[in-house]
Amino acid sequence: MEIFSSAQGKWVPWLATGHAWSEDQRTLRFTLRDGVRWSDGKPFSADDVVFTFGLLKQHPALDAGGVWRFLTDVKSEGKGTVAFTFSRVYLPGFSDLAHQIIVPRHVWKDVADPVTFTNPEPVATGPFTQVTLFRNQVYELGRNPHYWQPGKPAVSALRFLAFPTNDQANMALVEGEVDWAGNFVPAVDRTFVSRDPAHHSRWFPLYGSTVFLYPNTTRPPLDDVRVRKALSMALDRDRLVEVAMYGYTRPADATALNDAYTGWKDPRVAKDAWTHYDQAAANKLLDEVGLTRGADGMRRLKDGQPFALDLEVVSGWSDWVRAGRWWAATCASWASA
Repeated sequence: MEIFSSAQGKWVPWLATGHAWSEDQRTLRFTLRDGVRWSDGKPFSADDVVFTFGLLKQHPALDAGGVWRFLTDVKSEGKGTVAFTFSRVYLPGFSDLAHQIIVPRHVWKDVADPVTFTNPEPVATGPFTQVTLFRNQVYELGRNPHYWQPGKPAVSALRFLAFPTNDQANMALVEGEVDWAGNFVPAVDRTFVSRDPAHHSRWFPLYGSTVFLYPNTTRPPLDDVRVRKALSMALDRDRLVEVAMYGYTRPADATALNDAYTGWKDPRVAKDAWTHYDQAAANKLLDEVGLTRGADGMRRLKDGQPFALDLEVVSGWSDWVRAGRWWAATCASWASA
């Protein structure tokens, strides 16, 4: 109903023109936009919103955001207002409610099993709703004939092509086979922008996803926070950004927040030492844990087995693959030093 704009760092009205909390912050009301129609021409209303959340309650498998963990009631207050009653004060719940996809009641009320329904002829309110082509390697979405923003969208259709790797997608971009790509492009100014500066451009804002290492904390010794911190301090983030990311971004700090959340950062937390490259401190932590060095210089577990980790990245994501290989080589050199 509202969309969070990372570029602006704020919520943007969409199907709802605004919202308001009750004084006790236990009731949240959305004011719906007037004149919105579904792609089949039927009017969009508060009944659709109430029905959607009722569907989530009736079929918990559909409640991906777990909204009924903190809701007790959802009801319409006239055609243009929907009131959400909370079981407790829980302001983070706003995001789950605002981002929830709304389905048309006049379509879904007759669906026997909403959990397994494949929705072969989707009805929606977005700018592109008509599925004009759907194959294994390409699909095409046509313009919504009843879109609520006058004059938009500016193009008649969007065609999405599937590429197995970044390299193949980049080749298609450079050769002019696609108009836009959101994948990693090495040396983008040299390989793409410079080929046609009048028409080629690139945009790399620093409020995209933060790259994380996800350790399996159920497996020793990764269940020890000191080991995880040591691995973090063994990571030369400045060098990694330079080598694997071509300097497009900058190292994450201890908050892991991107620039869309600058106002939320606690400077004291951001400066925490465990996200800074420090081999001596990392070695000290591993010594404390008891990961001693063997005769070959490699650290070993308490049972004498080598301390070895499997690092998994997505196949075909060239920047992640490059980053993973570089970090693995760096850690191996450091651990045996």
